[in-house]
Amino acid sequence: MNLPLKLYSFAPFDRAARVRWTALELGLPLEEIAVDYVAGEHTQPAYRQKNPFGQVPLIETGQSSMTQSVAICQFLAEQHPAAGLVPALTSPLRASWLSWLFLCASDLDARSFQVFNYTRLRPDADKRADAIKVVAPLLQVLETHLADRDYLVGDSFMLPDIVLGQELVLLGLCKALEEFPNLVRYRDRLGDRPAARASGLFALLQQT
Repeated sequence: MNLPLKLYSFAPFDRAARVRWTALELGLPLEEIAVDYVAGEHTQPAYRQKNPFGQVPLIETGQSSMTQSVAICQFLAEQHPAAGLVPALTSPLRASWLSWLFLCASDLDARSFQVFNYTRLRPDADKRADAIKVVAPLLQVLETHLADRDYLVGDSFMLPDIVLGQELVLLGLCKALEEFPNLVRYRDRLGDRPAARASGLFALLQQT
């Protein structure tokens, strides 16, 4: 992929942030195109031709396009195995890597978004409280898992850390991590990575 990746996004904190961060970790050139959510640009025929679901992120590589943030990140990481974001198919870490990646991409993603939704997008104190109760058991497992380790899988930074890191930023913007100090330390440690800083994602925490 010699041409810059075209990345379509709504906002610095949305799921496109995972793709942006991954591309920066891999040293890939990136051209980001803002899609105006408020104006409904994602519902218009021009964008629907690119992504019939009207979602972000969307990437275009010059030869093809792709949707779904974690699928995009995995695809990019697998094209650049030397970066170490993906273990080899024969690695003993592969099963754990897949388990954590898809937990973060599915259950945790859905529950975290509801906290963000009812805190920032459609504020509702009662629904926010319920959403926090729903996500808390998963956060507690992660809190325990990260009590004595730096990363989710093995001893090195990998793709599941990017996905979880983005979700922890969202929860941090919602002031929903006060009871999980290990997760806060882990998130802040991820935010010290040059690619994480360059992504602009973690800077949002300084604005709250």
